[in-house]
Amino acid sequence: MRTMMHTGIVGMALMMAGLSSGMRDAVADQSSQPLEGLRVAIVTGEGFQDQEALMPLAFLENRGAEVTVVGPETGEVKAYNSDIRLIVQANAADVSADDFDALVLPGGKAPASIRENARVVALVRGMFKAGKPVAAICHGPQVLVTADVLDGRTMTAFSGVAEELRSAGATYKDQPMIQDQNLVTSRLPKDIPEWLAAIEQLFGKAAATK
Repeated sequence: MRTMMHTGIVGMALMMAGLSSGMRDAVADQSSQPLEGLRVAIVTGEGFQDQEALMPLAFLENRGAEVTVVGPETGEVKAYNSDIRLIVQANAADVSADDFDALVLPGGKAPASIRENARVVALVRGMFKAGKPVAAICHGPQVLVTADVLDGRTMTAFSGVAEELRSAGATYKDQPMIQDQNLVTSRLPKDIPEWLAAIEQLFGKAAATK
């Protein structure tokens, strides 16, 4: 199932999100393909945050990446904060860390539920420990907490999960974006432009080595 199925949904999400023209232009720019051939997993599920899932999906595809939405099970899932729906294309049980070059963990309510799925956690842990680029925003880092990969890392997220991160051994900072080695994290939808810029740079390094 190809990610082209998301094209109309992405356009609708960008319009409904009420983004600034500059933010929309940053996502839609197709002047180059710096991420061509990069295989990216966006891991989410029911209750995702629409901007945090759809904007990186559009951003990455427009730059040539091959994006697959992965979750506990395939099928249609709905955002918690709008009527936007997304198609989960691959069951985490049917893929492995070897199938992807980079990982995105959107926020919303989905992370709290998908972190309960052992196959999702195994996929995330495998990619992180392999040193592959990982981008997470808002509540997305909750999945990394369950994967037990955050000890010694410096990062940000939605402030409500700060104590979880600290308990997992991470240093939490309230900043729009933080990059620590292969991990780039962000807080909220308003921080997405800075997060996407860091994603392009980090993921671009991985694409250049393919």
